[in-house]
Amino acid sequence: MDTAQALFALLTNPNVAYVLLVAGLLALVLAIAVPGTGFIEIAAVVCLALAIIGLSQLPVNLAGIALIALGLVMFLIDLKVQSGLVALGGAIALGLGSLFLFRPGEQAIVVSWWLILAVTLGSAVLFGFGTTRALRAMRTPPRLGMERLIGTPGVLRTTLTPEGNHFVGTALVDGELWTVRADEPLAENTEIIVRAVEGLTLYVVPKHNEASANTTPRSGAL
Repeated sequence: MDTAQALFALLTNPNVAYVLLVAGLLALVLAIAVPGTGFIEIAAVVCLALAIIGLSQLPVNLAGIALIALGLVMFLIDLKVQSGLVALGGAIALGLGSLFLFRPGEQAIVVSWWLILAVTLGSAVLFGFGTTRALRAMRTPPRLGMERLIGTPGVLRTTLTPEGNHFVGTALVDGELWTVRADEPLAENTEIIVRAVEGLTLYVVPKHNEASANTTPRSGAL
């Protein structure tokens, strides 16, 4: 048996064809949810093409494929509405479609129950928890995490050096090293306070200046 025949025999294995079909559809859903990655789109095309080659030689039940596709559509909807119930419905449709993927009574072709269970539960967990949380994190404005640093104290790890109209260096703030700038030269180990966030750079002032500003009476105060 040459390589081509061995590959064809592998693709016509019902378990392999089933895995390729589901993997291709899952990749297609992810490509729609997170477009532009390139790799996911290629994986979807390759898996679906190989699945079609294998399934074309097997007694496929169109109702089973329709149920599998419905399950994947429900997973896609769940990514939009972020409802666990929709993901659960998608998992049920996927499981039922997997059971009825091949017509009964023809060569007794069936997909392994363990494989169906693993794919169904794995897909439910992937879309019900993992992918939903990942997309939620991606949709969170990145500046929110940076703006929480405003008012946070830190310590300069380098002496600030002139750069344009400001002085630039690095500081340890909230347990991480950040690029910082100030309006005056500051020595290493100076305690600072973050006053603003500009992109990935923190605008800082000396901590003693901040304390002085907070304790200095306002003009006209008694």
